[in-house]
Amino acid sequence: MMDVRNSPNRLLIADTDADTRRIAGDFAAAHGYTIAYAADEAQFRDLVGRFAPTVILIDPLGLAPQDFDALRWLGLRRGGSTLIVVTAQDPCPLAPEEIHMAYGLEVAMAEAKPLSRSMLEAVLLPQLIRSRQLCETDLRRAVDRAQLCAHYQPKLRRAAQGWELAGIEALLRWNHPEHGLVYPDDFIELAESHGLIGALTDYVLQDGIDQIAAWNQRGHRLGLSVNLSAKLLTDVDFADRMCDFLFSRGVAPDQLTLEITESAAFGDPPSTLEILSRLRARGIGLALDDFGIGYSSLTQLYKLPFSEVKIDKTIGMELAQTPAARMIVRAIVDLGHHLGLSVCCEGVESKTSLDVLHQCGCDQVQGYYIARPMAADDLGQWVPERPEDRPAAYAAVG
Repeated sequence: MMDVRNSPNRLLIADTDADTRRIAGDFAAAHGYTIAYAADEAQFRDLVGRFAPTVILIDPLGLAPQDFDALRWLGLRRGGSTLIVVTAQDPCPLAPEEIHMAYGLEVAMAEAKPLSRSMLEAVLLPQLIRSRQLCETDLRRAVDRAQLCAHYQPKLRRAAQGWELAGIEALLRWNHPEHGLVYPDDFIELAESHGLIGALTDYVLQDGIDQIAAWNQRGHRLGLSVNLSAKLLTDVDFADRMCDFLFSRGVAPDQLTLEITESAAFGDPPSTLEILSRLRARGIGLALDDFGIGYSSLTQLYKLPFSEVKIDKTIGMELAQTPAARMIVRAIVDLGHHLGLSVCCEGVESKTSLDVLHQCGCDQVQGYYIARPMAADDLGQWVPERPEDRPAAYAAVG
C-alpha cells in the first residue's frame, strides 16, 4: 500500500465478494484512487484507522458476523468518509437517507448488486472531484467572494409534556464552486493554520445573530449557539466586540451561547479563564462541547465559567440500544444540575432516545430525529410567523 498521505483519494472496498472487489478496484484505480481491500471484520477495523479512507464501498450485511454492525461502528467513530453501500439483496433494503438519519453517515449511494461501470462512474467520479485538496488561496477566495453560508439545526428545550423550540445552532458551510458544499471538518484546520478562523467565525456569528434579530422582531425569542475556535480564546477584546455587535442588532447577550470543545477549554486554563470570564460577565452563554469523549476534567469543569454542557453525539446515538449510555447520560445530567449547568444532548436519532432524555431531565436536545441542519430559508416550519402558532409546529416531536 502506498503512503496514504500522498493520495487525497482513498477508497476502501469492504466486501467478501471477490467480483465486487475486483470490479470496483479496477475502475477506481484507473481513475486515480488509492485502493485498500477488507474481506472480514478484522481487516475492516484495521484499515478504517490505518488507511483513513475518504470513500468506503461496503456491503454491511455480508462483511461480518451478525454481531458486528459496521454502519453503527462507523457512525460512532465520527469519521469523514463518504459511503457507497451495496448489498446482495434486490432491492437494497437500506436508503441513503435512512442510513444518514440512523448513524449520521454521509452516503452517496445505496444499491443492490451487481456493480456496473455506469453505477461506479456515477458515484465514484464526483467523490474524486470533491476529495481534491483545498488550499489557503481557495479559502481566502471563499471569504472574499461570499462563498460561505450558514445552516441551522434546531435545539429543543424540555417542557412539562414534551419539547419546545429553544433555539438553533449555526453551522458553517463552504459553497465551493467546483466541489459543492464543503463541511467544516475539511477546512477548519486549514483556516486555523493560516489565520482565517477569525473571519469565518465573524461570518457565522453575524449571519446567525441577524437571523435571531429578525425572529426577535416577529416576537420569537430564540437562542443561538455557535462553535468558537480555540484560536480565538487569546483575544481579550473579543467579548467587548461581540457585545457591541449584539447591541447593534437588538439581540440580548443571553440569546447567544458559544460552544467550546474540551481540548480548547482545558488547553491553556490561565489565559482561557480570562477570556471565558469576560464573556460570561457580559451575559453570553458558554457551552462545553463534546463532553464525555475528551479530557472530561471535572476539576476544570467547575473552575471554568460554563453555563451549559453538551453531551457528545457518540453517547447520544447509543441511548436507544445501550443501557450503559443511558446511565452515563443520567449521571452527566445530575452532575450538571448540581453544578448549576444546563445539559444538552446531541445525537438524538430516535423517539426512544428523546423519551429517555425527557425522563432523566435533560434540558435540551438536538439530532437528526428532530431535524437536520438546514438553510435559513427552510426554518419556517420551526419558526412560525406568529408566536401563537408555535405549538402546532412541534407536534411531530412533542
